[in-house]
Amino acid sequence: MTGNTLHASAVALPQGGVLLLGAAGSGKSSLAALLIAQHQGQLIADDRVCLAPDTSARHGDREVRLKASPPDKLAGLLELRGLGIVTYPFAPAIIDLAVNLVPRQDVPRIADAQFFSHEGARVPLIALNAFDTATAVTILQALKYLPQGGFNGDGLYR
Repeated sequence: MTGNTLHASAVALPQGGVLLLGAAGSGKSSLAALLIAQHQGQLIADDRVCLAPDTSARHGDREVRLKASPPDKLAGLLELRGLGIVTYPFAPAIIDLAVNLVPRQDVPRIADAQFFSHEGARVPLIALNAFDTATAVTILQALKYLPQGGFNGDGLYR
């Protein structure tokens, strides 16, 4: 797919697509593998993600959606640190949530209203630590609430 390439990983979950951002070694690939293995995820891309606007259909209040796909040379490949590179089924998908993977001490108790913007598309952005045991659950809950209802300043989601 054409588009801008970003150092990131991306996974499609039944609840929506997730773009995993962060520095090298922050756990992008490890978290992607966990979401695939334990939460019915499918690999979109690992290490590099091609991002492009998708205007083929409206989604909520967003007229421009963000589509993610792998670069051809990395399609279906995911690095598992300590083992090597493994192959997975993969498919392009729409991104509904971006997660910035940060050190544990930088994860806020309540998410600030932040967004990842790219070529006219905008998706909610939260900060998490890839290696916390609740991170996958937090992502699933964020997909449930943020793309449709947005951030709640008081941090209460019902």
